[in-house]
Amino acid sequence: MRNAILRTLAAGALWAAMAGGAQAGLDVCNDTDVVQTVAIGFKGERDWTSEGWWNIDPGDCARVLGGDLTQRYYYYYAESVNENFQGQDYFFCASNEVFSIVGDTSCEQRGYETLSMREIDTGETAREFTLTLVDDGGKPTGGDKIAPKLEDGDNPDNTPGETITSTDTDTSGPGGPGSGEEVNEVVQDTTVVPPEDVPMSVSMEDLKTEIPQGNHGKPFETVALFQGCELEGGREFCSFHAGDWKMRVFYRGPTPERLMYALEELAINMPVLLKGDMVETKGNIAAIVVRGVEPRPGEDEESLLRAYIQGDWIDQGDGRWEMTVLGSEVYYRQDGDFSTHRFLRLAKECDGSNGQGPVLVQINADNNRRTCYRIDRAEGGVLELTDVRRGRSTTYRRIQ
Repeated sequence: MRNAILRTLAAGALWAAMAGGAQAGLDVCNDTDVVQTVAIGFKGERDWTSEGWWNIDPGDCARVLGGDLTQRYYYYYAESVNENFQGQDYFFCASNEVFSIVGDTSCEQRGYETLSMREIDTGETAREFTLTLVDDGGKPTGGDKIAPKLEDGDNPDNTPGETITSTDTDTSGPGGPGSGEEVNEVVQDTTVVPPEDVPMSVSMEDLKTEIPQGNHGKPFETVALFQGCELEGGREFCSFHAGDWKMRVFYRGPTPERLMYALEELAINMPVLLKGDMVETKGNIAAIVVRGVEPRPGEDEESLLRAYIQGDWIDQGDGRWEMTVLGSEVYYRQDGDFSTHRFLRLAKECDGSNGQGPVLVQINADNNRRTCYRIDRAEGGVLELTDVRRGRSTTYRRIQ
């Protein structure tokens, strides 16, 4: 269910990004019916370079390189939930997180994966170029000429694949200002609620306020999951997850202290009807003032599964990787050291697919890249997840 109330939050930022399309550069547009996740490759100043990721919604475009194009050939990779991308054996390195990687060899040995990309022929004199992805097996529009295959030892000057790095600092890389996918809506999964027997010790009156609607920002109302209260960067706050968003309400702010203290009594994963004002947003994180919270336990089709995946897990095949699931967030460690942090939500299916559930969707808060995992097994201290796009399965064992 799409939440129209929050859809306009990033409208100004989205308009600014689209207005930048009039400048020279390399754009990728999505003319398919599903989100396309895109990476690019090119010859940089020092060596072959790859960058990603951009999430591009159907009908949208993303600026992947800014500034005048001075070379002819670039390379790209595009993932979607319902199509296997067919590369042309132009190999570059990539990572699951936002990346800019120099060098296209020894990817696995350096902790990356190898992507087989397709070629983009921009023509001999183009200063700007738009690649349009269509539903035809991954082949784009915008040119069909094939350059000679790159070999080791090619002259770095004017060879196929060379490009100039962006001169537009506002749009020069994945996850940077003005680039990547703008978050302009919330996809609310209303089936995410905890078990009915979660204890309730909080006074409902303490979760209500007299704050006028819209007094501190854009008013909204949405179903959310309580994430708990924490300290980060010297600031104390409580938070909620709604769709792909994390909403934070801060202590010693306009939200009454009695409501903040009452939130501390709620169980993590408690579903609530959240009413508030949107103060500001950055990426997938929003600062809010809360006008009221209404707990709604006992409505969850996935309550047992959500409760099961909580806690500490270790990769059964590679004991170097561990993950901890806490509420609607997951933390990864490699060899005991923190690696990355993502948001998560349970759903009946992946975006744009049918009948694959239940699935676990992980969201990178920095670039809004979503990765969908089919839950193949969740019992007996085992959690088996399969990356829907890539078909890779990982089996986790619970750490006691």
